[in-house]
Amino acid sequence: MDGIFGDFEGLVVPRPVEHLGNSDLSFGGKLRSPLKIHEDGGESGCGGKVWIAGELLCDFILEKSGTEDLLNKWPHDGERRFRNVLELGSGTGLVGLCVGLLEKNRFHKNIGVHITDIDQLVPLMQRNIELNGVSKEVVAEGLWWGEPLLESFAPSTVDNLPKTNVVDLILAADCVYLEDAFPLLERTLLDLTESETPPVILMSYRKRRKADKHFFNKIKKNFDVIEVKDFTKYEMYLKMRTHLFQLARRF
Repeated sequence: MDGIFGDFEGLVVPRPVEHLGNSDLSFGGKLRSPLKIHEDGGESGCGGKVWIAGELLCDFILEKSGTEDLLNKWPHDGERRFRNVLELGSGTGLVGLCVGLLEKNRFHKNIGVHITDIDQLVPLMQRNIELNGVSKEVVAEGLWWGEPLLESFAPSTVDNLPKTNVVDLILAADCVYLEDAFPLLERTLLDLTESETPPVILMSYRKRRKADKHFFNKIKKNFDVIEVKDFTKYEMYLKMRTHLFQLARRF
């Protein structure tokens, strides 16, 4: 696939096959029905397994979501209600599936979740949707960073009014892992937030290399990068060099 910034598929890092099979994750009983994840152990690339940053983001969502609504216990700007959730670089679909299970078993607020990644990971995400019985709540789609957005995700203008977003919450776990892909991810984040009321972005990542800071330094031109520390397991994840940020678009 030829993209604005080149061939994203060529940037996908192959992984040795490991952790093959299914896992049940209840996050200390916070999920009434444990999240079932099939991992292909990296057969389809680095997204085919569960990563610690995804677990952090799930832990945060579960802690900050009450019985009534998604993230209603987190004092984010605007106190908005999240109804259309997009996960970038979903891999196995872990984080989006966690939200889907909350919607199915707890909220019943018509929250829709799109889990997205490169095309070769869509079958794995679809398998995990079926494994968890959340096909009404969660949809798996291909989304290539740096490519023009699908109409269902792109901010739109109606009757010459300012652009509005269909997506109101963006989730990203461990998407900062390959330096050549940084401009592709940045381009997609900019495209998704090009509106008067940009979606809230939560990004978790594990610090592995000094190069990672180049991504965050670069996006500070257009985003405020705010570290989120107010959750119970912050210190535990910090010891594993795993962080959570809110990215707030600036204009």
